Amino acid sequence: MRKYIFALVVLILAPTWAAAENEASLLLEGSLGSLIAHRDNFFIEYSDQVSDGCLPQPSKMKDKMELVLRQNGFSIAAEEAFIANKISITALGFATNSSSCAVHINANLVFWGSVVVPYAQTVPDGPNTLAPITFSMGSYILAGSKSSMQERIEAQIKEFAEGFYLSISRAKDDVKKKFPQILEYQTQQKAQKK
Repeated sequence: MRKYIFALVVLILAPTWAAAENEASLLLEGSLGSLIAHRDNFFIEYSDQVSDGCLPQPSKMKDKMELVLRQNGFSIAAEEAFIANKISITALGFATNSSSCAVHINANLVFWGSVVVPYAQTVPDGPNTLAPITFSMGSYILAGSKSSMQERIEAQIKEFAEGFYLSISRAKDDVKKKFPQILEYQTQQKAQKK
């Protein structure tokens, strides 16, 4: 998976700037953080696979994620675009007895990148294709009282969203420090759009 990520970064950014020999290498030091650093618009979906009344209001998982992201300056898309930055929240669980539940919650960012397909000489449009790239926001198992499970799930989703914001903030700082050319390129692209 890493070689595909590195290939994506090289394809997108290599033609736009050249690095001196003593500068950091995006290929070797960029990591997944360099790919999430400038993502700021997301579509959020959720999957409720919780039974027995353990998650009575599953849409609140999406609401909690959206609230935290909006509070931190991100925008949320109302509809999924063809190639979206999609946050998927999944809850899977059941009642362990009449008053207790066990629920696993998971959140991921899935976005698309252009990757080189090895040995693709026969592909008429070239050796590149789009591939999904997944960034894990968190995964957690909760067990306990059925009456407080909704609140605990919402609190965990909030923690995932806050951690995701922190990851993007740190990735931005890292990219700014190691790869200022990326910021210069983005500034040029925004100026050309105006």
